[in-house]
Amino acid sequence: MTSEMPVTGYADVNGARLYYERLGAGPTVILLHAGIADRRMWDRQFEAFARRYQVVRYDMRGFGQSKQPETPYSHRRDLLGLMDALGIDRAALTGCSRGGTIALDFALENPDR
Repeated sequence: MTSEMPVTGYADVNGARLYYERLGAGPTVILLHAGIADRRMWDRQFEAFARRYQVVRYDMRGFGQSKQPETPYSHRRDLLGLMDALGIDRAALTGCSRGGTIALDFALENPDR
């Protein structure tokens, strides 16, 4: 278990306020939750990975502490917007179920990120 506390906040991304948590230092790993969960599904991995990496997890629109505004959106564009808002140029993406699909599609659309 790490002794530091995560940095938490909201990022204004594409008309939504996405809640995120950030912990650790080093290369960035972003955790993308399944469509039946929120960022908390990564509780065990979040702290474990933060021993070696900067880890970011967030609630997608309509999950956890992120609201679902009535505007068209794309989870991939939201991920890109979150990375930009947090100053993350490149990251390794780890996703489960819907999060895995978003990670794969994002990587194909944004191979330099």
